[in-house]
Amino acid sequence: MNHLRPFVFKNKFVCFIILLILGMSHAYGSEHQTNSRHVTISAIENEQTHAIAKHILIEAYKHIDYQISFDDLPGKRALEWANTGLTDGDVARIEGTEKKFTNLNPIKIPIIHFQGVVFTKKINKNITQWNDLKGLRIGVVRGIRYSTIGTEGMEPFFANDMTHLFSILNKGRIEVAVAVLDAGIIEIEKNYKNSGIHVIGSPLFSSPLYHFVHKKNIHLVAPLEKILLEMTSSGRIEKLKRQVLNQLKNQ
Repeated sequence: MNHLRPFVFKNKFVCFIILLILGMSHAYGSEHQTNSRHVTISAIENEQTHAIAKHILIEAYKHIDYQISFDDLPGKRALEWANTGLTDGDVARIEGTEKKFTNLNPIKIPIIHFQGVVFTKKINKNITQWNDLKGLRIGVVRGIRYSTIGTEGMEPFFANDMTHLFSILNKGRIEVAVAVLDAGIIEIEKNYKNSGIHVIGSPLFSSPLYHFVHKKNIHLVAPLEKILLEMTSSGRIEKLKRQVLNQLKNQ
């Protein structure tokens, strides 16, 4: 009978290894399942409109049992990362973004609305359309699509972010800056209160912004549209926007 002991021992050892592997696989599977309920979304760094939209998305994703984090990047890179799948999507962009960035799927319920306006320090001109900017030294934020498209052919200066844009406007390196109204007001309140920078003319562009997810996350489109519609109907999105806007002004 003694000659059977090594065989029994080996079998026990094999069983132990199999159970260990199965346990590790189960643990990995559980961890993977948990991690799959998390998304990382591209956001434009130092951009107040995206800062507001982030809070709306945090709440929306929470309602569908997802955690969300953000990669803050320069505007153009944020879209490129979302489109290539390096992140799971982009915070908020104008309608039609998916035509150029074809791997992105829009959530067709707006998360925020904005107005693109002109800020200046010294120019006195009734600016009501894009063509009125011709002949002026213009600044826009790099990677912001509506202002890049609107000033095409005018050779604008591309600033890194809102703070950079208003800094060069304040120093006189540009004569006008095209930016989102709310974002510009926040920038003035925080950094340029007595600079004389102000809005001129009427809005050049008004549009809703939509959240976009990479095609690998297309399963999120329907539940996000459902919850964002509920948040819109209840007034929750507008309330969040006002709260965050006030917080940003007072920081």
